[in-house]
Amino acid sequence: MQATRKHVIAIALVAVLAIPSLVLRKSYEGCESYTQTLNGGTREFGGAKYKIELCGARRSFGDGDEIRLQVMGPAGDVLAERYFAVRTINDAAPRELEYGDDNIFYYDQSKSSPLRFIAMPPSGMDWWTARVPLLQRLLAFFS
Repeated sequence: MQATRKHVIAIALVAVLAIPSLVLRKSYEGCESYTQTLNGGTREFGGAKYKIELCGARRSFGDGDEIRLQVMGPAGDVLAERYFAVRTINDAAPRELEYGDDNIFYYDQSKSSPLRFIAMPPSGMDWWTARVPLLQRLLAFFS
């Protein structure tokens, strides 16, 4: 009987954490426009080609947009995913993606130190966080 109660509590905890993540999920659109404007597209790292796609959604609080950056492999599978903010009013910080030999640099203007990066090729942790939205949000919150 005790094990059953623990299972019910565990399931309830997962539901309480997962449901808001799914319900509050934003609708990202304008992918073609954001990808072009923010310097996305097809890029080559270490001899392999990756598609860098950016889509946007209005931010809930403040000005600007929330951007979803996805790195996709040759088969179209999402290998890494990040969320970041760009401001559209009175902002001098760079908005476009920049590329190094083995990194993609982006600027999250909602953070006090906005420069962020994705190592290329994406890691196994990147693959997991791209598939588990709650994990992605938790990592972003604590970074």
